[in-house]
Amino acid sequence: MNMNVLRRASRKCRPFPPLHAAGPARRPHWLNANRLRLYPIIVVGCYALFIAIYLIRLSRQNAVGGMSPFVVDFLPFWSAAVLALHGHAVDAYNIQALSVIEIRTVPYLGTVNGILPWLYPPNTLLLIVPLALLPYKAAAVLWLGGAYVLFVKVIRAIVPDRHAMLPVLFFPGALFVISVGQNGLLTAALAGSGLVWLRTRPVAAGVCLGLLCMKPQLVLLFPLALLCSRSWRALAAFLLTAGTTLALALLAFGADTLTAFLHNTGIATYSIESAHATLARVPTVFAFATLVHAPAVLAYAAQGACALLAAAAVCYAWSRECAYSLRAATLICASLLVSPYLYDYDLAWFGVLIAWYCRHALVAGWERGEREWLAVLWVAPLGGMLIVACGLFQFLPWISLTTLGLLVRRIVLEGRAAPVFQRYGVE
Repeated sequence: MNMNVLRRASRKCRPFPPLHAAGPARRPHWLNANRLRLYPIIVVGCYALFIAIYLIRLSRQNAVGGMSPFVVDFLPFWSAAVLALHGHAVDAYNIQALSVIEIRTVPYLGTVNGILPWLYPPNTLLLIVPLALLPYKAAAVLWLGGAYVLFVKVIRAIVPDRHAMLPVLFFPGALFVISVGQNGLLTAALAGSGLVWLRTRPVAAGVCLGLLCMKPQLVLLFPLALLCSRSWRALAAFLLTAGTTLALALLAFGADTLTAFLHNTGIATYSIESAHATLARVPTVFAFATLVHAPAVLAYAAQGACALLAAAAVCYAWSRECAYSLRAATLICASLLVSPYLYDYDLAWFGVLIAWYCRHALVAGWERGEREWLAVLWVAPLGGMLIVACGLFQFLPWISLTTLGLLVRRIVLEGRAAPVFQRYGVE
């Protein structure tokens, strides 16, 4: 038996190891506790400087009325909720009707002919209606602040180490989601909560994952994973939650909302296909192929192959005996590789991916280069977008694919050492 594997597995005999103690004693890794504190502070300082410069330029132009456009992506959520609350839910899918409320709330959009459509299914509309009971600014604070708190709590539940606190609080993916006003932190928190509770509270896990159907393109592989692992209670709760919320939404808002949603989905698909969307912000294989001028058929074929590869990785991880942390990380990573319609704010899921990867490696041991790669993942949601915008080379899906490959390799290696890891209870 490989003694290195045995030594790594035997670390389970002591309590959950701190981050700063994860490297060899003779040659401590460069990413130590001090750097784990320093680097997040540097990142948040750079981010704060960028925001300050932007606000100064904005105030000189007198371009904005109302709330700062930093959270402008929240506007369609609140505007759609207002229409639904007043009995006009189907108008949320009508860009003309929706724009009236958006421009009245943020006049800046009227000066630039901004279009912010509502592209979510009726069950999402049902979940966000309470936001319309609050003024726009208060609703934005509740939406973003609440999601941020949930996200941090979920990551802390996965990696309960005090040295992980600053990397979690100042995760660039989280800061980016807050600045644009999107839902990436909420969906990441739901996915993370479902995976945290799956083994101990399967019904609650299924409910969380069922609520994740607010973003259908991100939830496609979750029922597959539950099926492969024979998690029948969680799967039943998932299906019941998804079906019940959709049924209640159609009962409350009318079946026309579902038809309007499907129509708007076609519009979103066309914007991606025709490159009218900002493809630098779409971290998918389809966007990569489109940016290098591949025909639409070839771009879809590449995206389809990527989706099949992701599904195969999930089936492999969830249908065999392996560490649960690796299963969870594989599912999170693979979910970002399925749909051609994905935006940079969805890469907040990298935070949950990193947490599950760290949870396993802190117990089973680090492989060469893994911590460096996780540092790349940590900065990718923001840094990647800035680099892609300058060069129009969409490399972010290749980061996700590489990470998926590393996870599958880990599972293969641990399959060979299964008796050892079962003996020491490696998660």
